[in-house]
Amino acid sequence: MGLTREGFIPETYEDIKARISARLEAFSAGIDLSIEAPDGQLLEIISFELGQAWSELNLVYNSYNPEVAVGAGLRNIGLITGLPFGAATRSQATVDLIGVAGTVVPIGSIVSDVDGNQFTTSFNAIIPASVQAIATVSGPINVDANALINIVSPVTGWTSITSQTGRIGSRAQTEVEYRNLRNRTVLRNFIAVEEVIRARLMEDLGIGQVTILNNDDPSISLPDGTPPNTIHVTVGEIDPIITDEDIAQIILLTKGLGCPTFGSTSVIVNDEQGNPHTVKFSKAVPQAVFMDIEILFLDPDFAGAEENIKNDLVAHVNSLAADEDVIWSRLFGIITPYSKAQVNVLELSPDGITYTAANLAIGADEYAATTFGSINITVVN
Repeated sequence: MGLTREGFIPETYEDIKARISARLEAFSAGIDLSIEAPDGQLLEIISFELGQAWSELNLVYNSYNPEVAVGAGLRNIGLITGLPFGAATRSQATVDLIGVAGTVVPIGSIVSDVDGNQFTTSFNAIIPASVQAIATVSGPINVDANALINIVSPVTGWTSITSQTGRIGSRAQTEVEYRNLRNRTVLRNFIAVEEVIRARLMEDLGIGQVTILNNDDPSISLPDGTPPNTIHVTVGEIDPIITDEDIAQIILLTKGLGCPTFGSTSVIVNDEQGNPHTVKFSKAVPQAVFMDIEILFLDPDFAGAEENIKNDLVAHVNSLAADEDVIWSRLFGIITPYSKAQVNVLELSPDGITYTAANLAIGADEYAATTFGSINITVVN
């Protein structure tokens, strides 16, 4: 027990109780250690407290190991390695102010969506104008086009608003998500393999969907056309500020020397010595995912959780890699944790017209994409 070459091995409550019992019986023959006897009750208390102490020591020992550390220990590892936990962010959208020309809408004016989620304007604006509105709370809130429709802070001359598609906020990073991020970041510092390229594209450029085919066969092309001894990188949704050159530069620096690339997009970028190289990759196009769901909440305390369910479904679908199908059965696991939600109907559609209770296939140059507005949830009693 204790610190060994194999790691820290804590003594369990049962082992502690057996060890102390044996010593007491050796020194005092006939001692009554049953739970009803005073000595037995004292034995239970001491064994439990020592067991708790061993558990705490085990947590301290593991607090340096990112694979098993939890809570503050895992956060401290993040601070030491320069990779802190991702904080929750707020949704934001551009709001077009409509009303009497010349009306001043002050900073901090409040607008909201149909569900009452409030957003505040980020600077003073004079109608007609557009202003950035930021959610008052962190986490994912629907910011599809025209999601913000209500004026909460009355201003004379300000009559209505429309909103453009914005950026959805995020909840705070979970410990599982942080470990995955850390593992991808560590990979970046090693040899150039598929996972290294994927990690660099996802973490440096924020690309959520990356698929890499590595054809290491010396003579046979892959079904998608990737030639022998060539890699084919396909990227999904890209932030408008990210250029083709940004993507090609990362592929060039991580793919390894002498490894050709394949794809429908071709870009010339320079290496660190200024020598030009042609880098090819493909851009996947979004395949819309519509859902029609009917739910019965078995626990009335969770009635009204539809928006939370939509949040989780949008996050799941939009995190899938390019060429990754939407698996119908996995969606149940996202919905049912909401207090035993009974799913009566769950159907998927690529066009919002024809729905089926089956997987939704995503093509080789596509990635799954959905929005709050593409998910219809009906709650029955």
